[in-house]
Amino acid sequence: MGRKSLAQEFFEWIPAEEEDGFDRTWIVLYDFKGIKPNPKFWVNLRRLKGLSGSGSLVQYSVFMTRSRRGAAVAVMLARHYGGEVMVFRGEEVELLSQYYS
Repeated sequence: MGRKSLAQEFFEWIPAEEEDGFDRTWIVLYDFKGIKPNPKFWVNLRRLKGLSGSGSLVQYSVFMTRSRRGAAVAVMLARHYGGEVMVFRGEEVELLSQYYS
């Protein structure tokens, strides 16, 4: 058996009970000030999407997921590769929908 990816190691380290059972959106913002992120960061972020069953890159610096555990792993990955991180719990809403069809 091959070596586990960092995403898988972090994902297994966080207990499954960390999921709170609610359908919430987690938004992870990260910034690699003054450095270019290691390419392995992006590989591990893609692996995380598969492990958590949820997740997408909204922009290069924004990862969104329905998994609290997945959000925690995204934070760990960004910090591991030297990024600064902020996490938000969000709610998707339709604004101004009554003004256009």
